[in-house]
Amino acid sequence: MNVQELEKELCGFVKENLLAEKVEIQPETILASVGLDSFSMIEIVLFLERKFGIELPDETLTPENIKSVSALCKCAIGFSNS
Repeated sequence: MNVQELEKELCGFVKENLLAEKVEIQPETILASVGLDSFSMIEIVLFLERKFGIELPDETLTPENIKSVSALCKCAIGFSNS
């Protein structure tokens, strides 16, 4: 799986499960700007782990790496088992 495919899947998950109905998200959207908090980030990380087998070490979950779907996917792709 490449970064763009992962971004598409993750944006879909966030839109369907974590955002209000009319809120839009793109890979570069700052997640905090659309109302996502630390609990939402845990859900996103769990989604990556469960669906794609990606285990992100705690030390990689820095504010810079989790600020957007794009940043998280770029970080996660290096830990992907697929």
